[in-house]
Amino acid sequence: MNSTASRSPVSRTSRPRRLALTALAAAATLVLAGCVQGDGLGDGAPPEGDGDGGGGTIRIAYLATGSSLPLFLMAEKYADEVGIDVEMLEVSSGNDSITGVATGQYEAGFAGIGSASYNAFAEGLPVRYVAPMHMGYVEDYFILSSQVAGSFEEAATVAEDLSDYAGETFAVNGPGVVTEAVLAFALERGGLSIDDVNVEHIPFPDQVPALANGGIVGGVLSEPFPTQAENNGAGYRPWETPDTPPIPFTGILFNTDWADDNPELATDFMRAYAMAAEELDTGGWDTPEMLELIEEYTGADPEIVAQTRQHHIHADLSIDLEQVLELQNFYMERGSLNYDEIIPEEDIWDFTWRDAALGS
Repeated sequence: MNSTASRSPVSRTSRPRRLALTALAAAATLVLAGCVQGDGLGDGAPPEGDGDGGGGTIRIAYLATGSSLPLFLMAEKYADEVGIDVEMLEVSSGNDSITGVATGQYEAGFAGIGSASYNAFAEGLPVRYVAPMHMGYVEDYFILSSQVAGSFEEAATVAEDLSDYAGETFAVNGPGVVTEAVLAFALERGGLSIDDVNVEHIPFPDQVPALANGGIVGGVLSEPFPTQAENNGAGYRPWETPDTPPIPFTGILFNTDWADDNPELATDFMRAYAMAAEELDTGGWDTPEMLELIEEYTGADPEIVAQTRQHHIHADLSIDLEQVLELQNFYMERGSLNYDEIIPEEDIWDFTWRDAALGS
């Protein structure tokens, strides 16, 4: 899940180096407003064949969050192994990633499974999810303010019945994003609907002091922020991580015009990505090597990251599309989608290159 805290875009090749990028604000406005139609991408259309990024370097949009670790590992360890050149380009939000991939600014990227990606697909833009990025649990992301629950035990008791907090303020990092759905699932577990509460859009880092001072009753935070909140007494998660399948939260995006024009390169990307997924699934997200990568790309304190509840990814890059459909249904009910009928998830997720890479 993605923090909306403001950051300047950066470029990373094998090891970090920082470059300025052209702002995507105008393109983002077009895509997210649903004004770009079909192939009408103008100068932002993806390059053909052997142009920059077309047949050579793969430009990848990422967010500086620990959930991007599969991409970090792919770029730093496995891209060379399969013989591809990648350029890692930091963006400030998942919407920037979606827009940049759809308009050919990047060949690949990742974003939360949210309304912006569904709307981009519905507009006919050449962008598809091609593999899961990370998965997680409602239990790991939902947290209550220490002003309403001063310990884990108190939080667990309060969360059994949240009806006293109807009309109160809860927070997520943005509208139409997967964290909004996670909040709805958590509130439902406590007997509330998301429509029963006031939802504020607050970046993950800023939710921590809001929890501490009681400005919000609860929120949905991606790691390492819930762990930070618990460490400093700002808030407490009411539930332990369950022993059930995790929920898909984010996915890898391809510009499908590029991928169709460069099938071998797209498949090699997925081969490298699958290698990273297998290492994380079998070895964990908190080994010294992984903590070093997260610190390098995000600046996060490795000691804090080592304490966090881990993200998840399947070694075979499988994903339960029935779980994903629950997210689309939620956005439809919230009025976040620019269309009226549910789109089959099989149309939005294209596993062509994953299956080619894995020999499926």
